[in-house]
Amino acid sequence: MPTPSEAAELKTQGVIEAAQDPNSKVTAEDAQQRIVHESKRAGAVALTFDPNASPEEKAAQARAVSDLISRPW
Repeated sequence: MPTPSEAAELKTQGVIEAAQDPNSKVTAEDAQQRIVHESKRAGAVALTFDPNASPEEKAAQARAVSDLISRPW
């Protein structure tokens, strides 16, 4: 029987595979949201960027998050 962590990983993989199936109603955005959610649950920093943002805007967002998490409290 899979551990809760393994079960979550299997579900995420299923969402990714469903998003790749043209006959599925699961979208790439659904898969992205699942990946970001599971990453955050695992304690990782996960960013979501506006696909229309420029590389400079994306870099600025990433720097802002990096600055925030590296602050000594």
